Amino acid sequence: MRRSILLILLLSVCFHYGYSQMRRISGTVMDEEGKPLSNVTVKPDDGLAPALTNTKGGFSVAITEKTTRLIFSSVSYVTQTVPIKDSTRVNIVLKQDVIGLEEVVAIGYGTQKKANLTGAVSTVTVDEAEGRALTSIEQLLQGKVSGVGIVQNSGRPGDDMGEIRIRGISSIDNNNEPLVIIDGVQADLNDVNPQDVESISILKDAASAAIYGSRASAGVILIETKKGKDTGGTLKLDYNGTFSLSNATRLPDVVNSWEHFIYKNEARKNVGQPEAVPQDRIEDYRRQDDPRYPNTDWYDVYFRQSHMQNHYVGLRGRSKNSGFSSSVSYKDQEGVLIGTAANRISYNSSLWGNFFKNKVNVSVGVNGYREGVDELTESTNAIMGQIAQMTPSSFIRSTDPETGMPNLYGYHGRFLAGEELGGGINAKNTQLNTRASVEIIPVKNLKGKIMLANNKYNQTYTIFRPEFYTAADFMETGTQKRESLLEKRFGRRDQNTYLFSLDYKLSKGRHDMNFFAAHEKLETIYNRDDGQVKEMSSNAPIFNFGDPNQLYLNSEAYEYATSSYFGRFNYAYANKYLFEFNFRRDGSSRFAPAHRWGSFPSVSAAWRVSQENFMQGLDFMDLKLRGSWGRLGNQNIWGQYYAFADVMSGQEYYAFGNIIVPGRGTNLLANKSVRWETTEQTNIGLDLILWNRLSLEAELFHKNTFDILARVTVPPSLGISTLPYQNIGAMTNRGIELNLSYRSPRRADKINYTLATNFTYIKNKLTTLGGLPFVDHTGNTRSVVGEPFSSYYGYQVDRIYQVSDFTWQHDSDPAIPHDERVYVLKNGLPNQSNLMDTPAPGDVKLVDADGNGQVTPDDRTLIGNPLPKFQYGFNADLSYKQFSLNIIGHGVQGSDGYMNGHLIAPFFNTQGTITRTMVDNRWTYDNPSDRYTRLYEDKTRDGLVTDYHIYDASFFRLKSIQLGYELPKKFVQRYQVDRCRVFFNAENLLLLTSFIEGFDPERSYKHVTASFHPQIASYTLGLNLNF
Repeated sequence: MRRSILLILLLSVCFHYGYSQMRRISGTVMDEEGKPLSNVTVKPDDGLAPALTNTKGGFSVAITEKTTRLIFSSVSYVTQTVPIKDSTRVNIVLKQDVIGLEEVVAIGYGTQKKANLTGAVSTVTVDEAEGRALTSIEQLLQGKVSGVGIVQNSGRPGDDMGEIRIRGISSIDNNNEPLVIIDGVQADLNDVNPQDVESISILKDAASAAIYGSRASAGVILIETKKGKDTGGTLKLDYNGTFSLSNATRLPDVVNSWEHFIYKNEARKNVGQPEAVPQDRIEDYRRQDDPRYPNTDWYDVYFRQSHMQNHYVGLRGRSKNSGFSSSVSYKDQEGVLIGTAANRISYNSSLWGNFFKNKVNVSVGVNGYREGVDELTESTNAIMGQIAQMTPSSFIRSTDPETGMPNLYGYHGRFLAGEELGGGINAKNTQLNTRASVEIIPVKNLKGKIMLANNKYNQTYTIFRPEFYTAADFMETGTQKRESLLEKRFGRRDQNTYLFSLDYKLSKGRHDMNFFAAHEKLETIYNRDDGQVKEMSSNAPIFNFGDPNQLYLNSEAYEYATSSYFGRFNYAYANKYLFEFNFRRDGSSRFAPAHRWGSFPSVSAAWRVSQENFMQGLDFMDLKLRGSWGRLGNQNIWGQYYAFADVMSGQEYYAFGNIIVPGRGTNLLANKSVRWETTEQTNIGLDLILWNRLSLEAELFHKNTFDILARVTVPPSLGISTLPYQNIGAMTNRGIELNLSYRSPRRADKINYTLATNFTYIKNKLTTLGGLPFVDHTGNTRSVVGEPFSSYYGYQVDRIYQVSDFTWQHDSDPAIPHDERVYVLKNGLPNQSNLMDTPAPGDVKLVDADGNGQVTPDDRTLIGNPLPKFQYGFNADLSYKQFSLNIIGHGVQGSDGYMNGHLIAPFFNTQGTITRTMVDNRWTYDNPSDRYTRLYEDKTRDGLVTDYHIYDASFFRLKSIQLGYELPKKFVQRYQVDRCRVFFNAENLLLLTSFIEGFDPERSYKHVTASFHPQIASYTLGLNLNF
């Protein structure tokens, strides 16, 4: 009996001791929309019994002193481990872990589950944005989505935004850029910092974009910024910082000064011209012991290694019925081209709240930036073109021996003068976007919404050119005074948006319906004032120092507006058969009253095959088929002018006897019958997901655009400088899009990865020009009915003439050097002497297309297509424990690039120099090349457009590699830090192409010249901190 009592007492003490070490911790679990999640497993890491969340997302679980973390897990959500320390309450937000159809995506004026989409909508992941030194949203999108072609034309600070084409080009002279909507308001991609972006959706077909009507013919990009809904009821502070070093990716490798004259003499001798420089003078340059004979690498002079720093601070928080997000960022970017730089302060704030038991929802937001951009001249392309013309024998500057200050600049050093003497271009841009909305739910399932928004943009643009002197050579011959100039431009733009909408949902049994109707008004008001003065009395940018007799003033103003009525109807039966109808009626002030209004309907349907009874047993598969048709419009025509009104100029001059009188004149005729450009698009799609790991999206589309505006010929007697537009064109874009991705199972202490690739094929064809056979665009492109838009047009080259194609007058004396022989073209070969001098070995042999024995302008034909046939991209995300790796690549195939001009043709227009590529591969009697011609200096040949200057512009670019390491949580939490990650990122690391060396094939959809600013390769170290 005594032993029994002792055992009971001992067990009681043990139980009391164990119980005293246990406590309970509670909290809530919500999804990213702030909705409670039930049946989430909450498991202590020391093996104690887990708990489940209730219908309100609440939980309470027992823990001991040995418990350090709670593990939250639920089907279709990312498992999350949270340290508890001394906490008594833990509130968290679980993120969805699906690549499937349960994902919620943004659509026009709302959201939908991907399972219910009937149109072609693509979403873009933005997770890697915090680990890249991004300067634009375009860089974030590049290579991510099929059907979306993005070309970054320049790496210059302030001008590194890309051109975006969704499913090809659909307008001849007008806007091909997609509509951008940020938080429900029309905006520019430049308006938002990439690190403030929460999600991006791209509406590619007419069914998904028709709700935007006349603004959506080129597609729609929807961006949602962070709203503070993912903080789990606590304040979250984020810091991201980067420091980058950058270099130009590809620059021409030009010859030195003495080689320049050696090859220039060779080129002149080849066309029967005397030497440019005697041999003894060439030796003076070779010795490099006299400043009168310089050797200047102008690309080395004008380009440098540059740096950039980015800092981002964001604060987010939420309670049960309200939340906020606020951020500020700073970017300081030095350009690789001297004299170029950009700095920018961006901010983004939003606040939302729910009142009266969620019957009233209020949201306000503001975002904007203040930016400064510096340039050497008004046109960076112009300065790049000038650098290409510079010869290595030109000097930079001479200096005063006493002060060391420049006192005379070489002609090619004149751009340096602007920078060194305080001149150049400075643009100060400010953008302020504000929005406010009130959403009222008077009865169940009915929502009314009012939104007001205003976008303000202001620019102060200053051009200052100080006075200085240049000379043709170091001996100061040909000294010339460079006139000073000061110009300032003040531009202001206001854009107002007014939106009222009603949304009603109805569900009965297996029937689900949604009705949406809205009215929207947009108005844009712009004005600009310019002032310019010359002959400054001081090198200070002050108008009063200029000559009052050389003062010029100018003003510009315009405004336009649209008014729209639109709606959407969705119907779903048993969550298997989906139907959607959109309709929008737009009125635009840009058109005459008779053509002011346009209607833009769309219809789409989808079948969720995997929901059918006959698919039972195939639970690993989620399959949906889609089909759509819709009509879109384009009102972004003719710039800011009204198509139905004559455009007057206030800078016309008239002669009355010997007196020139300023006045006004018509320089653009009206066309009151101009109407919308219209696009009709048909789309068939497939969405397939296997095992919730492998995802395939396939699209087949046909895009037909008609009533395209093109300029027509008018009699010269009208005396106008700009031809009027008429609706005469039509073109089609047909294509295939594929998106394929695979995501491995998420397992701790294992390699986790996601692989994704995309592919696009587009075939463009111009189908009519209103009876015209073609329209010329520039000196080397022409749009021909039945062919791709804006193809290269010129002469075909059969091959390079060889010695065997000629006889020569001194066959009896083989000792005569080849370059001194007089060659005569053999009989039977076409005569092309009316286009260039009498040909010789090493010249191009043009094709006599009509076979008449003469090569004339009638033999010209289409010789290339700049539009790529294929576009592709891939993304890889890998993680192992604390390490992560992200790789992004993209490329195009089947694109032709036309290159001519300086550094392409030898000594183009008798100016400039040549590249080592040209020298090493040129045709000579000892190296009879069949790709490169002999050297020449001939303006006539320079002006010929031939496919000799067509290069394969296909390329693959390794866009981004990011390697990161996240410090262990146990370590960083000692310092009150939730997460600390360091990373290295390389942008534009590798380019694979057969394009001409020294030039980048990634460009606009027109030909490449040496006037393009190069791309930049950046190497970045960064830090991410979360508190």
